[in-house]
Amino acid sequence: MLRTCSAPSVPPALVLVLLAGCGGGNTATLTGEVTYDGQPVAEGYVTFLPADGQGPAAGGRIANGRYTVENLTPGPKVVKIEAVKEVPFARSSEEMAKRAAENKAKGDGSGLIDPADIIPPHAEGNNAKVEVKPGKHTVDFHLKRPARSRGR
Repeated sequence: MLRTCSAPSVPPALVLVLLAGCGGGNTATLTGEVTYDGQPVAEGYVTFLPADGQGPAAGGRIANGRYTVENLTPGPKVVKIEAVKEVPFARSSEEMAKRAAENKAKGDGSGLIDPADIIPPHAEGNNAKVEVKPGKHTVDFHLKRPARSRGR
């Protein structure tokens, strides 16, 4: 007696889902370096936003000046980079007043004792536009302090 084996039937929609997961050809993975004023950004986040406002945003953590973002939808993106640092809080009102006076003497009249953000939104290179293509790519971001306006 001759026996034949047959593969189980797989619905066509499931085949498309499985194939899309195997190829990875429709997404991008970006890695790179992030610096601010020539120094590696110790800790922060990089976010890729669709330039036209349509579709998902994707992002990743910056650690020791490096980042990786996977499963990024290709297309034009606006890149937002934020960096944070640990802020030592004043332990008393006297310490807070002392820090505020020191900052004022340095020309910082903002009233902030020690801001946590170290890359301002308007830093040179922040909110840059990039064209993301499918596949794995290296894209570095070297941000600089914002230029002072001439009116100041």
